[in-house]
Amino acid sequence: MTDGTSRAAAIDEAERVLQEEHDRLLTVVRQCADAVAAKWDGDSVSDRDRVVPPFGRALDGSGALSRLPRALANAVTATGRPMAAPPVAGPPYVVVTGEGVVLRATVGDERLVILLRTFEVDDGGDGDEGDDEISEENTSESNRYRRIDGLSLEIEIR
Repeated sequence: MTDGTSRAAAIDEAERVLQEEHDRLLTVVRQCADAVAAKWDGDSVSDRDRVVPPFGRALDGSGALSRLPRALANAVTATGRPMAAPPVAGPPYVVVTGEGVVLRATVGDERLVILLRTFEVDDGGDGDEGDDEISEENTSESNRYRRIDGLSLEIEIR
């Protein structure tokens, strides 16, 4: 999957499968994010604990958390590569973050990473964009978590 064309085709297939076969699950993830943001006093919060734990609980309570591994497995299958092991509803396969839900799978010597982005994190910095996962770990007081409109499906193969 190292060829750029085949990588793009694999990403397109994974996206197609998620949108066509798991559209209801994606809707539930959006609804869970909406429910979390509805409890905020404004359009954003600075406390990560008002985003990640409630989002995880909402996903679990809705049944979405337990359904995400199957969506990941189907997305991997669509790439034409087998998974080394069946995914589970926990790290490293399914991780609830301040930006949404990250789905990860090893495919050969590469990794398929899917972000179901439902929130954005403004770190109050100077506009430098870093790796999302690194910035996610930055729990600085200046971070602001905002609900984005809908759900952004971001897929990459690393």
